[in-house]
Parts: sequence; C-alpha cells; structure tokens
Amino acid sequence: MVLEAGREGSFLEEGFPACVEVEEAGRYPLGGTELGQGEDPEAEPMSTQDSKLPIHHLAGEKSLVGERGRGVGSKWLELLDSNNFQSEDGDIIDCVDIYKQPALDNPLLKNHTIQMIPNYVEGKTKESSSQFLQAQQLWKKSGTCPEGTVPIRRMLERDLLRSIPAQYPMEYHKKDPRSLVEFAYASIDWDWNKDQGPYESASASISVWNVHVAPNELSVSTVILMNHDDYIAAGWKISEQQYRDNRTRLSIYWTHDGAQKTGCFNLDCPAFVQIDKNIVLGGTIPPVSEYNSLQYYSDIELHQDKNAGDKWWLLYNGKVVGYWPRALFPDFRAATHVEWSGQILNTAAGGRHTNTQMGSGHFAQEGRGKAAVFSKMLVRDTKHTNWAPTWAKAEATKSACYNIGDVQKSNPDPGAYFFYGGPGIGPGCG
Repeated sequence: MVLEAGREGSFLEEGFPACVEVEEAGRYPLGGTELGQGEDPEAEPMSTQDSKLPIHHLAGEKSLVGERGRGVGSKWLELLDSNNFQSEDGDIIDCVDIYKQPALDNPLLKNHTIQMIPNYVEGKTKESSSQFLQAQQLWKKSGTCPEGTVPIRRMLERDLLRSIPAQYPMEYHKKDPRSLVEFAYASIDWDWNKDQGPYESASASISVWNVHVAPNELSVSTVILMNHDDYIAAGWKISEQQYRDNRTRLSIYWTHDGAQKTGCFNLDCPAFVQIDKNIVLGGTIPPVSEYNSLQYYSDIELHQDKNAGDKWWLLYNGKVVGYWPRALFPDFRAATHVEWSGQILNTAAGGRHTNTQMGSGHFAQEGRGKAAVFSKMLVRDTKHTNWAPTWAKAEATKSACYNIGDVQKSNPDPGAYFFYGGPGIGPGCG
C-alpha cells in the first residue's frame, strides 16, 4: 500500500510560483577501480503483461545478475519472475515481490523484518496562499505495480559498463583543488552551534529543472546528511552517460566508509529497503520548471527513526519510500553535518571549463522563477526540535561559473531558502 507521511500532498511556498555515474568502462577520472561484471546468463523472454508500449527492441539484452564486485556482499537480483512494462521514457519497470527486493540479498540483512511504516508521526506543513507544484514520475502513465511489490528500474549490463564508481559523492568533501566536482551549497555543522544539533532529520523542497549537461558529466541537486564517513543523500540528477538520456531523475546514495568499500546509488547494490509501490528510484520526474514560468518541486526528507532501531527513512513528495537499515552503518546515530547542495562534474574537455549547467542554468541573483531554489529547508535535532537553518554557510567553488545567494528565512512558511546555480560559462569562468 502507499504509505502517507503526515504531510499534505501539495506544498506551498511564500514568493515561489523534485550521485552519480558518468564515465564509460575503464575510465575513472575520480580514481575508482573497475567494477566486476560477474557471469551473466542469457536473457529470458520478457513478459509483456500489462505493457502499454512494445519492448521487442530490447530482445537479446541481458538483465544484470551476479557479483558486482563492490559494496557489502553486493549481488544483483535476477528479475525474470516479475511483472514488467515499459515507460514512455524507455525505462523497463519490474514489479518485484517486496520480499525478493535486492536489499534482502545483503548478508547484513539476513532475517531482516521489513518495517512498513516509520514510528514517528510528522505534523502537517503550514500552507500559504501560493500554490506549490510537485514534479511526479513519468512511468506511472504506462502501468502500475500490484500490492505486495515494489517498482525497480531494470538495469542492464550495458548500464553498469557506463558508470563511474560510487566514490563520486564523497570527492568534493575533500576540498581537493584537483577535484572534478564543483558545487554551490549551504551547510551546517553541529560543531558550529552545540545548542542546535546533532540532527535526526533534514528536508527541503527542491525546484526541478532539466538543463544542459555535457557528455560524460552530470548535474545534481541533493539533500545530504553526514557523520564522518557515514553519508546518505537524495535529490535529482541528470546523467546521460548513465541513463542514455538527459532526463531529470530521482536519485539516492549511501556509504558507510567514505565510499572505500561500501556505497551505491538507488538500488544498484543490496542496501536500501523499499516499501512504496509508486516511486521508482532512478526514475524520471517530469514536469520540470520553466524559466520565468511554472515552477515544479520535489520534496525530499531524510529522517532517522530511533524508535525503529535507528533506521534512516526517505520521504519523497510526502510519501514514505523506504529506509536504510541500521545494520548498514551501526554508528550513524545522528548527523553532525547537513548540506543542501547543487553539484556538477567538470571534465574540462578540450582544456576548457564545462558548459554543464547547475540548477536552472542561471545565477542566483536572477531570483524567483529564474534561478533554482532550495526552499522549506528544515532540520530537526535529537531533542525533536525543528529549526530553520538560517545560520547555514553558503559557499560556491567558482562563483563566476555557479553561485549561491544568502540563506534566508521563509515567511510566513516554515524553513529557510536560497537560490543557486549557473551556466558554467561566461566572463571569469575558466
């Protein structure tokens, strides 16, 4: 069943009209190692039950199965006994028995009992007079998954060979001047203010855009929680090299050890336990915002439930998608660092700075309806007090390429907001 958190399905905002793989096999600019491919069996015929679009052109493709060579006992789940159909965006969606989902192949989750709803109860978000439009997922136009299943975007052998290693999200935190990652972000650390933290929850409504991304690069907007090497994130990304298109997609990520041996995106390794049958991790999320026109948002919340064994839950547009179990990172009891971050990967092809765009592709100073925005930013400390993080530091790697505005209090709505983004080209951007 669809699990509703205690939030409204539509959000309102004062003044406002929803990690990462890009390189081909053998080329890892961020210093990763090659992923194991395993032994893939010949593909079985795919069911066309409930299909609304033909999928015959995928005949002969191999569904990925076998050892991945990364992560915590990573193993691919063969999806040959699931119902499936093709979305308008070309994705194959498998409706997999909830008790046969990839996470349960993890040895750390042996005999794991799936929790179907978090124990905590959220209050409803205060509404203002401005309509807040939410981006949805395109696959829902082509079919639905039955009760007792979860939808999983099928990943083929060729998809894995196009990916870079899971170290990517950790790279920019090293502040290495050689890093290929550039960013504009607001962040808070418990060390800065011992009266407000550590944190059990972070959330934001992120304006969703579809922008230009150069080959072998990406653009990401995400909410991040960290405690040393423990790291979870959720937001949207564009990565043609990974998905064979430039569509804007929902993306999540985790690691326990700073991406040394653990970590992956979406359901690419057995980790995240999904319970919702209406959300596809890695799925496209149209409609997107238009410059000086309608603005669409994705609401992201990461929330720890200490009453359920310190699980870290993901909510997307007010719906409980699932959780990362404590067994993945037993010491991740609370977050000491929170970020709301726009990121791009700059490969500097041809010796020039990339023209990959961040956010909306426009600078923060263009403001409402033109620049991208993180709005309704909230954190909750371990005393269960909500804070609008107006003390967050706003920083950008190269302000001539991508920049960020001041973090300001939303009024009268709860939370804080900031504008960010840029075109990646222009005077002084090099």
